[in-house]
Amino acid sequence: MNYDLKAGSSPFKDFHAPRWEELPSLDLYMDQLLSYLNEQLAVFSEKDKPLLTSSMVNNYVKNSIVKPPVKKHYKSYHLAYLIVVVLMKQCFSVAQVAEMIQIYSDIEEKDRLARDYDKFVTVFEDCLQDVFETGLCTKTYFENPTPEQDLMVDVIRTLAYKLSTEYKLALIQESKTERTDSDEQ
Repeated sequence: MNYDLKAGSSPFKDFHAPRWEELPSLDLYMDQLLSYLNEQLAVFSEKDKPLLTSSMVNNYVKNSIVKPPVKKHYKSYHLAYLIVVVLMKQCFSVAQVAEMIQIYSDIEEKDRLARDYDKFVTVFEDCLQDVFETGLCTKTYFENPTPEQDLMVDVIRTLAYKLSTEYKLALIQESKTERTDSDEQ
């Protein structure tokens, strides 16, 4: 990750994942899809390195993590799945992501898919903010959660804690570098 290393400032403070209704309504070609998603998720990428490439997308399609494009066009549901996959790939292997995403891949009802996607990104943003502000993500997001909802929250907490850990480690390394540089002068 390429963080702006200012103690106490979260690189994710202003992060907003697009909600279902904010996703492009027009179908996108691969290059448009990559441009859109890499821009939306830029805060999670390493400097000058795209978070998502055409090879990755093709691999996700090949491994049935994401449905194939329709006549080379990617629809809103492709974008939603890819956003979730890219976030999950921060912590989990392709095989693990495939297994977890399979829970939702059979959803055909557009309203349910939109609702589940919106819930995922909303909980992710909330948990990420909590972890960076307080060090904890302990809210209850579902009353009487299903096993799938429990899994979703566990995945999100894992992501938030990993991103926080990487950021803190980068701060410590930066601090050590600054001390070493000042000691040499």
